[in-house]
Formats: sequence, structure tokens, C-alpha cells
Amino acid sequence: MKKLNLKMKYPQNYIIRKPVFGALVLFVFSLGFVLLYHPLDTQKSFYFNFEMTMVFYAIVASFFAWLAIVLLKRIPFFSNIEDWSLLKEVISAYLVLQVMGGTIFLFAFIIESPTEEIRWNFFTFLDSCKYSFLIGIFPFAFFTAINYKFLLLNFVASVNEFQEEKKQELIINISSSLKKESLSFYANELLFVTSDGNYVFFYLFRNRKVIKVPIRNSISNIEDQLKRIPYYFRCHRAFIVNLNMVQYKKGNAWGYHLSISNCEDKIPVSRKNVKAFDTLFIKPFI
Repeated sequence: MKKLNLKMKYPQNYIIRKPVFGALVLFVFSLGFVLLYHPLDTQKSFYFNFEMTMVFYAIVASFFAWLAIVLLKRIPFFSNIEDWSLLKEVISAYLVLQVMGGTIFLFAFIIESPTEEIRWNFFTFLDSCKYSFLIGIFPFAFFTAINYKFLLLNFVASVNEFQEEKKQELIINISSSLKKESLSFYANELLFVTSDGNYVFFYLFRNRKVIKVPIRNSISNIEDQLKRIPYYFRCHRAFIVNLNMVQYKKGNAWGYHLSISNCEDKIPVSRKNVKAFDTLFIKPFI
């Protein structure tokens, strides 16, 4: 029997990948569960009947679950969907559900009767976290189970196949006006090229970070060296962009600004290049 490897690459849980959808799923499931089964000795609040009390708890808990997912995805360890693993899946689900438990524990002080026995203690907090986990784990487990088939496949072989394709990917060799200077990179590593004075700067995404490499040359000469790559586009007198790296465009007929994957820089598209760009770039206009 094959041993389960928690660090194996794994498709990201849909609740984590789509925070708004995930919060909605958690809201519907949690509310439906408590309304149907009245588990965990749930009671009405001082202000509302039982149903409205459960609606309040479900709304608050799902909102903070959404907030927890959004903040979680800003943490480097959880930010890269392509490097997702079953271990990250388990940790992220646990953290989100604990946030829900803590939220319910705190908001209970707002809506529960002041005559109720004092709830401000560590054991009550643990109960809130435990019960939130026991209920909320079901929708998380459902979406994780959908992706379980990927563990049954030879996922490692798929990764190796991808790496082989990477090795066979087109390599670009750039020459400089200086004889001893040159640059080589994979075609899909290039984000964009920009010129400044006598130098052209290549922005490459390599080893999960953006690197900037200067080459002494003119951008027109560089454009001529790159013209065999159909998805490299001279969008501005000082810029060449990899269209495969463009996330979206923003602007109007007078010009665009492009958002690039893995990069905070905004790349301009000049007015005269707008029509040519539109014929090549087919993605939603923002």
C-alpha cells in the first residue's frame, strides 16, 4: 500500500481557492446543520429566537472565515497555488475553522443573555473551537475528497513530466553590443523588457522571484532578436511584453496599463499600439 505523503503536490481546496464561494458554502452548511439537528445544546439568544440566533452566528462565522482565508493567502507559505500540498490543505482548513470557533466564542457575549453563566473561560473557548471544527470540517473534507483522485495517480510522474517539458522549452539567446556580454533564458521566464539610456533591462521570473538583468543594446535591436516569438509584443517605444504574462489591461483608446503576473510594475501600451494589442490579447477588459 502506497504511503500517504502530506507534502505531495495537491489541488487546492475550492473553499480556499475561492474565498467568497468558500464563505458562502460554510454559511449554508453550518446554518443548515444547526437548524436541522439542533446539535451541541445550541440555544436562542437574549434578543432573537433560535432560528435568527443561528443565522447571526452563521453570518458572523462565515464572514470571519472569508477574512481568514484572504489573510491566509497573503502569507508566503500559503500564497502559491502551484506549490499547494495536502499538508497546506490540512493546516489552512484547521486555521480557518479555529478562527470561526473563536469568532463564535466572542460574539456570544454580544447576543446571549447576561443572566447566563459566565462564559469567559478557557474551557468554553476550547468548546467553541472544537464544535466549529467538528461541523465545519465536513464541507472542507468534501472538496478535499473530490481532489483525492489526484493522489491515486502518479502525481510525481506528472511533475517530472512537467520538468522535462521545461527542459525542452525554447531557450532565448540575447546578444549585446558588448562582445563579452550575453543572456539566455527560457521563453516563458520573460515578463517584460524595458529600455533606459544605452541599456535594455530584462525582467525574468526565475526561481520564484523576479530578477532584473541589464544588457547594453537598443530596444529595437532586442525586438529584432525576439521577433520569432509570437507572444512577445512591442507595446511601447520603451517596452516589450510577454503577452502570456499579462493578467489584465486597464485604460481606454488613448492607451493601456498592463498588470503582469508575479510583478507589481504596470506596463504601458501606447495609443498607436492599442489596436494591435487588442487583436493579440483576448482577456476580460478591466
